Amino acid sequence: MISMARGDVGTASSEFFICVGDQPGLDYGKFRNPDSQGFAAFGQVVSGMDVVRRIIQLPAGGASESDYTKGQILTEPVEIISVRRSE
Repeated sequence: MISMARGDVGTASSEFFICVGDQPGLDYGKFRNPDSQGFAAFGQVVSGMDVVRRIIQLPAGGASESDYTKGQILTEPVEIISVRRSE
């Protein structure tokens, strides 16, 4: 699933993440955010999971604004060349 990253409710804007495997702590009512509101899942990877799996192997020492995401931000950005909406 592809979900919007956020701090407080209503703050999601441009950052997203791809869940690889189940992430129940990110669901509504779970522990990830103190407000228990979860994260908005808005899409899924329908092809190219091999690329996603290569991305998650990249170094993740990028600057983080939160202890929770420390070690999860890629050191170097990855350019997204194309995204398609399926209907």
